[in-house]
Amino acid sequence: METKEKKACLCGTSEFNVVSCSGASDLGQFSDLVARRLRDNKVRKMNCLSMIAIDNQPLITAFKSANVLVIDGCPVDCGKKILEKAGITDFNHLRLTDLGYKKGETPISENIIQAIYEKAEAIH
Repeated sequence: METKEKKACLCGTSEFNVVSCSGASDLGQFSDLVARRLRDNKVRKMNCLSMIAIDNQPLITAFKSANVLVIDGCPVDCGKKILEKAGITDFNHLRLTDLGYKKGETPISENIIQAIYEKAEAIH
């Protein structure tokens, strides 16, 4: 028997927020995992980047006055471009290729996740 429960969205805003590229590549996966770890450790509130992309005005308005970190995997900068297109210009940006990681060549490992997390956690 299938039941359809309506569950509350886990998104929300706070003073410190994070959104990430969650692309199909290894670096997209790292970006997403680090954002989730920031959320789980209560460093930042994680938000859905797609909510910005679909023009969710309450979230866009909140982001314009919050401390936001965007984590992108590569120079395509999907996350950064989505925020800028929504008129959000004052945010922190972390690009994993700038840290020396190579798209399609970086196997997922706890050591790399932790190294990226430490860089992201220090951004205020």
